[in-house]
Amino acid sequence: MAKTPAEYIPSGSYEDYLKVHSGKPIDALDEYELEFSELPLPKLDADIVVPGIDADISADAENFNVVLETDMKYKDRDGNYVSALETSDLGSATWTVNVPEKGLYNVYIDYYPIKHGGANIERRVIINESKSRIHYDFENLENVKFPRYWTDKGEIVQDTMGNDMKPSQVEVLDVQRRAYLRDETGYILEPYLIYFDQGENTITLESVRESMAIAAIGISSYEEGLTYEQYLEKHSDKEIKALPEAIKIEGQLSHERTSPTLYAISDRTDPLNYPVDPVKIKLNAIGGSKWTTPGDQISWQIDLTNHESGLYYISLRAKQDSARGMFSTRRVYINGEIPFAEANGARFQYSSDYRIVTLGLEEEPFLFYLEGGKVNTITLEATLGEYAAQISEVQKAIDMLNDLYLRIIAITTVNPDPYQDYYLYGPNARVHGTLETLEAAKLILEDVSKNIVEISGDKSDKEAVIDKMVLQLTQMLDRPRSITERLKAFSDNISALGNWISEVRNQPLQVESIYVHTDMDQLPKANANFFSGTWFGIKGFFQSFFFDYESIGILEETDADREVEVWFLTSLVAGREQANAISTLISNNLESFLASKGKTNMRVNLKVVAPNVLLPSTLAGTGPDVAINVDNGLPVNYAMRNAIYDISVFDEFWEVTGICSAANAEKGLCEAGKDYNEGRLNDPTSEYLFFESSMVPYEFDGGYYALPNTQSFLVMFYRTDIFEERNWEVPKTWNEVTSLVRELSISNLQFYLPVSVSGASSVVNPIFATMLFQRGGTFYRNDNKESNFDSEEAMLAFETWTKYYTDYSFPLAASFVNRFKTGETPIGIAGYEMFNTITVFAPEIAGKWDFAPLPGIIDENGDINNSGSASGSAIVMMKNARDPEAAWDFMRWWVSQETQSLYATELESILGAAARHNTANVMAFKNLAWTRHEQEILIEQWSKSVGIPEVPGGYYTGRNLENAFREVVNNDSNPRETLQEYVITINSEITKKRKEFKLDVND
Repeated sequence: MAKTPAEYIPSGSYEDYLKVHSGKPIDALDEYELEFSELPLPKLDADIVVPGIDADISADAENFNVVLETDMKYKDRDGNYVSALETSDLGSATWTVNVPEKGLYNVYIDYYPIKHGGANIERRVIINESKSRIHYDFENLENVKFPRYWTDKGEIVQDTMGNDMKPSQVEVLDVQRRAYLRDETGYILEPYLIYFDQGENTITLESVRESMAIAAIGISSYEEGLTYEQYLEKHSDKEIKALPEAIKIEGQLSHERTSPTLYAISDRTDPLNYPVDPVKIKLNAIGGSKWTTPGDQISWQIDLTNHESGLYYISLRAKQDSARGMFSTRRVYINGEIPFAEANGARFQYSSDYRIVTLGLEEEPFLFYLEGGKVNTITLEATLGEYAAQISEVQKAIDMLNDLYLRIIAITTVNPDPYQDYYLYGPNARVHGTLETLEAAKLILEDVSKNIVEISGDKSDKEAVIDKMVLQLTQMLDRPRSITERLKAFSDNISALGNWISEVRNQPLQVESIYVHTDMDQLPKANANFFSGTWFGIKGFFQSFFFDYESIGILEETDADREVEVWFLTSLVAGREQANAISTLISNNLESFLASKGKTNMRVNLKVVAPNVLLPSTLAGTGPDVAINVDNGLPVNYAMRNAIYDISVFDEFWEVTGICSAANAEKGLCEAGKDYNEGRLNDPTSEYLFFESSMVPYEFDGGYYALPNTQSFLVMFYRTDIFEERNWEVPKTWNEVTSLVRELSISNLQFYLPVSVSGASSVVNPIFATMLFQRGGTFYRNDNKESNFDSEEAMLAFETWTKYYTDYSFPLAASFVNRFKTGETPIGIAGYEMFNTITVFAPEIAGKWDFAPLPGIIDENGDINNSGSASGSAIVMMKNARDPEAAWDFMRWWVSQETQSLYATELESILGAAARHNTANVMAFKNLAWTRHEQEILIEQWSKSVGIPEVPGGYYTGRNLENAFREVVNNDSNPRETLQEYVITINSEITKKRKEFKLDVND
């Protein structure tokens, strides 16, 4: 039987997809160079549009609702009410379209974002699912993103200290958006061309993340845009309208953005910025290092209500001071349309200072037609521009070389014997195509290096990484026998190429102001002169001695008679921005919360303080009333010294934690021993839900000394592409892990388990704790008076844990993210927040990885016990709090569902997805931007987490467990005997500390 064209194509790439549907002979595909003139691009008389409500909805769909035009809920871009299909994050919808002529077309969706978790909407797109075609679609359609749009909630206002307060970001939900199916990585600048047969075809959107309402699905012909010359000819009847002065739009006063992280920022590097102050925070620009991702847009409104229609110049006072040796590229939209082809690539060269950049070519500034008597919109979208093709080529080379590297180390290991011939090339080669792959990659990278110089206009450090790899490939090709001795450098250079892609993909641009003008003389100076700049710096220097940088201002003073001083503990550079987010919540939400509880308002003095300041301040009696973000072990350690307030005495304690304390039971408020958290998980109105593990570290001697702020727990990450290629199953038990490790070792790949840096921490290793809990073991016994590490459960857990390092050579130190990205470590266990790190720092493997619950141990009932350890941070009340009731009210406000949800959203809008707040409130966690699949796995694993109690002298537990681990792994000591010896040391310290604090000791 003859094969279909698609069966000859090994990948699901977009390029191969176009080749399949080009109409060229199959045997010519390898030599075929893509040219639009060769592609079947039929012309339609009008777009084919199918209403969103004309869909077949899948049986598994949840909360898919048809909204009719008569419901008057959704309006189109002309202001007319339309019908729409509301879709959730579970299920799919399929539309049938009739196409008059087979060929390649653009596809777009008219949609409305629906308020959900706040992340971009994601859908899997399937074309003609019912037709039997192999590789009919391409992999990029597996995850198509539909952006949300954000704007400021109100104007920029000042706090009581004169600092500008960043407005909260709110979604724009009531505007119809149009999104073409396109490459969200930015490598392909045009919308995708999708093949349709003549006659009936289907388009399916399968929900992946978030909710959206779909008004229509459209199919349009591919149209080449006008050139600038054609654009001017089209508007030849228009003229340049003279303006008396340039119209200025402040950069920070943008209209809409496609990311909540694109908010107004403060820049005091130049006194010409407006507004500006030497020491106070003044929001006077937008973008910078936060505006780097291809596809991110910022829009500004140009008010021409009192001006005529005509042609205008557009200039920006902007700077690109991050990517040295490169330019950043922006696509320009006027009123939602790209006016001409050249507007796809506006360049902003590197400069450490502001520059006045007029949109256009160096020799010819562009004129843009703007309509008078109305408000126009200019949108700038970050794109890769001319770098796109080069990045794509480097990614292709990385894929080739990384695949080769993994195949080589499967034979040689990562530390090959330099004197052994592994037959990596030649007639008896054990690795296929070694020299051919090296040569192909070398040619690709040589071309890229030349092209980068041509694009940038000069040589820079951006070619150095590529040239270094080219040199190594040349050396390996000249002396193939040297391949094994160069493997380490080879791997490092592949990683360096990946980092190069991350750097070049970043397209930063900071905009201070935009000018619409008709004369170049109307433009201002780009920078202040030397004397102005110097005087501005001198004023800032002297004023800095009198400005309070610790305190965070509030929007307005209150006449409240209650007052609480709150310290936010952080060593992060972004700590002030986090505290500003808290300040905004205090101003906007605290009073209404207190009113709902029948409480009067309070004045909150919020400060950002380094964690190491809390202890000396407490000893000196100058500490806060409440401290947020304290370490897991601090509450009990301070409680032993009578420095922390026992919050279990407050009447609402049981309502907040679900635990009926002795004080609550004595007052008859609740029933001792009853679980008051039962049922809260499925009740979206629940204010509080903390899993039992989150409160364990904060209990001491019958009291509780903190509320949970954050909590982290372990999950297992794995590379789906590698597992599918090797037909491996994701392990569900530790026995299956051991079997998988043997499979991994055949290919010289590794399994990752986290290990603390030697001597760095007294925290107990989470893997040992997990193995102990899964065996039913505990850390301590006899009311926490002595260590339980000499129990059989602990001994077995310790033996199993150390065996992975002694018998299977697990690495003692490794960068999981880097090795996971390259595939050297295709599976590993880490805290669930690693999800955010991989998402942000390894975009090249998007869609090629997932996570799963922890492996466990089969118990006597045949069930898998995959419980795991958990850790976190807390919010505490100091013993000398001036108003304990007010401090308690603040604490329960802070950990409530609404506050934690708002704070998480605000934090992510400030710092991006990598900073997603790992809130301890389960109800708030459910409001975050997780997919249904992700949330189910995380909550399932979280619910099985076990807390580690804090005891006097408990710091010796983690420290000596690590000592025992190092002794076994480094010196091949007997695990049981070693651990037994260190248990004696642990018990000695526990007894010593209990005596010090006049507590009962073990007989």
